[in-house]
Amino acid sequence: NGQPINYSKIARDIHTDHSVVRNYFQILEDTLVGFILPAYALSIRKQQRMAPKFYYIDCGIKRALDRSLDIPLRNGTYEYGRTFEHFLILECYKLCQYRERDESLSYLLTKDGVEVDLIIQRPGRGQLFIEIKSTKNITDTDFRSIKEITAHLKDTQAVIVSNDLHRKSVGHVDTYHWREFLQLFQKDEI
Repeated sequence: NGQPINYSKIARDIHTDHSVVRNYFQILEDTLVGFILPAYALSIRKQQRMAPKFYYIDCGIKRALDRSLDIPLRNGTYEYGRTFEHFLILECYKLCQYRERDESLSYLLTKDGVEVDLIIQRPGRGQLFIEIKSTKNITDTDFRSIKEITAHLKDTQAVIVSNDLHRKSVGHVDTYHWREFLQLFQKDEI
């Protein structure tokens, strides 16, 4: 959940063909248990060669499957950060599905290992690059990677969504508390 899928590695681990694994993920998507988040690339051919991510349609499903439902999530822990990211990606996915527009979602992982958690292609409105941080205090360091990646992209809006209650801006990147972001995104004001 939330990691790039290596179909070949999974197939080796369970002693089967990678096409069987790929079909299994397709069944999970077809039965609405989860969805595939493709990698971002300007070329469709390049995008198809890059590893997608898979997300369960509910954070509770993931936590039940890894038997961590009874373990409380504590702010500041690795698991809290991963669940927070999962939650926000799910909310954006659901809002995009509900609006029934031609919006598409993806993520970006550069060769240097720099990641943008969510990219939403919005026809007629450009791209929305979203970095998700579970921290309560966004610092200048948190802006660095998304600022560099989006600096030269046209028709692109870049935001950091977090638990920080204070709005901040560095260059063309703005921050939002997650509740404010979801409200504005739902109203189409972001």
